[in-house]
Amino acid sequence: MFDVISIGAATIDIFIKSKDLISTPNIVGLKPSSKNEINHSLICSGGGATNSAVSFSRLGLKSGCISLIGQSYLNQFIYDDLKKNKVDDQFIFLQKSATTDFSVILINQDGRRSILTNRGATRLESRHIPWSKIKKTQWFYITSLEGNLHLLEKIIGFAKENNIKICLNPGSRELASRRRITSISKLVNVLLLNKEESEIFFDAKFDDDKFFSLIHQQKLPLVAITNGRDGAYIFTDSRQFYSPIINTKPIDETGAGDSFGSAFIGALIYKKSPQDALFWGIKNSASVVSYLGAKTGLLNLKQIK
Repeated sequence: MFDVISIGAATIDIFIKSKDLISTPNIVGLKPSSKNEINHSLICSGGGATNSAVSFSRLGLKSGCISLIGQSYLNQFIYDDLKKNKVDDQFIFLQKSATTDFSVILINQDGRRSILTNRGATRLESRHIPWSKIKKTQWFYITSLEGNLHLLEKIIGFAKENNIKICLNPGSRELASRRRITSISKLVNVLLLNKEESEIFFDAKFDDDKFFSLIHQQKLPLVAITNGRDGAYIFTDSRQFYSPIINTKPIDETGAGDSFGSAFIGALIYKKSPQDALFWGIKNSASVVSYLGAKTGLLNLKQIK
């Protein structure tokens, strides 16, 4: 019996921070034909499913992770991170004919990052979901399914049949089918988006006067929108709340969204109010961006309280 199961990507993340990176508001790069020093580096697991599952576990919840990986000698980083953080890894499935996703993350001096991604085996199919083993779960935390909307609909239908609550954090490939994902989202308990994703979802600019009214018109139960260094918003059926970020010096912004969303849902599982859940999300993300990597700074239950 699980408190929450995260569904989506498991990847290998290779973080590189160098003082030699050229950084402008629009570019992170290196001089051609140059040899450069790495000041800080880290290899660890990544992906929305493993990041959130580890966060849930640190908050004292029994969490699992459903993901698909391929052949890679780096896979042990995924298993080690989950085991170390007491996340159930029995639902990490191996596809031998493919490779595991990996990303190289270049981080400049103010914590902003650019990501290079090699797509491998992350697209889950219905056959990978252990349906009979996950019926007694309180929440599903669904991250990107690589555009597999058929599977998303099946998971949501299964959740409804078994009284499982749903948080949906769709990726760009799900949002590419805007009308379909809008319809699907009416069936979830919490919709989690960042600013750019929300503009696609609601088909309006964030600074448009009608943006917030469009959210309420959709009649979604609970919507959370993160806006980077400008904080986050939550919307209930009739009210909205805002929180600025906690003033901190960012080291690496990778994982800020995963840490916010997982802490937000963690608070709801602990029967906290939406306003308290907003604060948990802000506090967790502030801690995560203060460290290198998406998991290093995740807070435990005592710390977040």
